[in-house]
Amino acid sequence: MTVLSQLQRQLIDLLAADGPESTMSAGAPVPVPHYFADLRATVAMIFRSWPVARECASTLRLAATIDEEHAYRVAQADPLLNTPGKKKTSKPYTTPPIECLATGAALDIAANLLDTHDPGDARRRLAPLVQRLRETDLALSTWLRRPSWISASLREAVMDLPAGRKAAA
Repeated sequence: MTVLSQLQRQLIDLLAADGPESTMSAGAPVPVPHYFADLRATVAMIFRSWPVARECASTLRLAATIDEEHAYRVAQADPLLNTPGKKKTSKPYTTPPIECLATGAALDIAANLLDTHDPGDARRRLAPLVQRLRETDLALSTWLRRPSWISASLREAVMDLPAGRKAAA
């Protein structure tokens, strides 16, 4: 797939020894390692909030691949709901995909969501996923707020707005 080849080339260029020290993520420049952390967190958000981000897939085939992967993850998470103690229902959604096409599809959507130079646009793109997370998985929603797990720009995009402020329409 051309889309995945282009994405792979972009990621390889970021990881190259002579690659850039920073790249854009969620509306601001971040160190390249932070971008990869943002991709990981965004992939988890995509799986947990699916099909909210379906329209961000570059092709229908990639969206269908995530449909299948999501169904698999739901099947893994559902039995955890009835276990005593800590549920750990987020784990099936934060684990990387095993299949390479599912990995590529998830990274495609995550990269599309993060690819903006405007923090307000990042917030608008991610708001539906964040809202769904708050409804379904408070633990994962809280995980996204940890300072060391994601870049400051992604954290800002997924955080609640201070009282009196609203995201630009």
